[in-house]
Amino acid sequence: MRLFTLAIALLPSLALAEQTTTATDYKKPDGWRTECLGRSQFDMPPDTVWHLKVPYDDSISYSPIDPWFGDQIHYGSAPLDNIYQLVNIKVSPKTTRELFDQAVRIEVPSKQEAQLRVLEGRIKAKEQQFDRNKDNWTQHRNEVRAMEDEYQRYGKMFADIFVLKDFIHDFEQTGRPVEKLKVELATYEKEVATLPTDERYEKERAFDLGLPDAAGAWHPDKLVVHLWRNERIYTFEFGPRDSEFKSSFEAIEPLARDLLARFRPRAEFEIPEETGFCIPFGFIADDGTPHYDLMIAWHPAANPYLLHNLKLSDNPGHMLELLPMLTKRMMGNPFPGAVSIDNFGPRRIDIGNSKGTLTGRRIQAIEPEGDRLSPHGQYTFNVGAVASEHTPTLLYKLESYANDNPPPQFEQTETEVLTFMQSFRPLPGIAKPIDAAASNQ
Repeated sequence: MRLFTLAIALLPSLALAEQTTTATDYKKPDGWRTECLGRSQFDMPPDTVWHLKVPYDDSISYSPIDPWFGDQIHYGSAPLDNIYQLVNIKVSPKTTRELFDQAVRIEVPSKQEAQLRVLEGRIKAKEQQFDRNKDNWTQHRNEVRAMEDEYQRYGKMFADIFVLKDFIHDFEQTGRPVEKLKVELATYEKEVATLPTDERYEKERAFDLGLPDAAGAWHPDKLVVHLWRNERIYTFEFGPRDSEFKSSFEAIEPLARDLLARFRPRAEFEIPEETGFCIPFGFIADDGTPHYDLMIAWHPAANPYLLHNLKLSDNPGHMLELLPMLTKRMMGNPFPGAVSIDNFGPRRIDIGNSKGTLTGRRIQAIEPEGDRLSPHGQYTFNVGAVASEHTPTLLYKLESYANDNPPPQFEQTETEVLTFMQSFRPLPGIAKPIDAAASNQ
């Protein structure tokens, strides 16, 4: 209760909505580009590296990362309870078609995996059946090992089936004989066909989206879709992530098809004119009412240790998340010999034509060659604002991390943070009716 009271007390200082959508004294810096996320657009330097990942692939990792922030784009509401988000969206960096095909193979329900899960279940059940007072341990262990050998044999058989199919295809293309390969394949397929599948597989299904370069699969209480567009993988996970609230395929499928029909890829720095919702390199056309909550990170191409994190939401209740960030100790001291530690804020700043709160910390070290303060130090900036009529709940953090590549000087970064915040405004499709109404008053 005290935390909620404090949040209400801070509300006037966190956000004050105005009647227009663009700051009257704002001017975009030379060389900056306009980008969009959620229902907002803003200006930023053009050398951005977004922290995006390829599904089921660990070849791309980013360091550092901030544990306060995640990688999520939640949009819409679940159909049965209107509590959890309808969909969680993920976007990959530019990648290869092979990795898209790999993601599809992993996602689409696999009868082979279901059959192997049955064997795994039998092994686990057998291991739990041992009674030290009645059973012979050596005999029990030999029986478990025989079941493990059976599992390995079937696993190799499934792999051989996959390889044989590739060989047959390649041999047929070159006119080489394939009769023996087909006999061997038929033998393997006949043997694995005797294995049952599990209950999970019976509830799963793949389905046709009617879209090119797309694949969808229904898992228990979750529908997953992969799209291949403009050398990127767009992943949509429909359904709640809480066992208390269940979703059905019949309820989610029409909503998923409708959303996917409204989605389109978007070039970097392309700002759609119509009403809708921006994701990295994508856009969903809508009427401006679906709820959303997104978090994303990026860094400048020239300095991966200057980490930006941004959270946007249309939920004013998320203001409670701002309080720990705006009041906690900002960062540790990376310089044991530091002589200057400056905690600044909270102070009010412009976020578009609304107000927000800025806090932060700056630490400067002693130069190794003398007693002068280094012009470069470590610093962090935190910005928070509560959703108003024309702006989202916003939480932004910029932090520099110690490395061999010094970050930009503090004053330069502070100016860029303030400019970045001042540039926030609604997307054109949302701003036009607001500005028109203001001009008629």
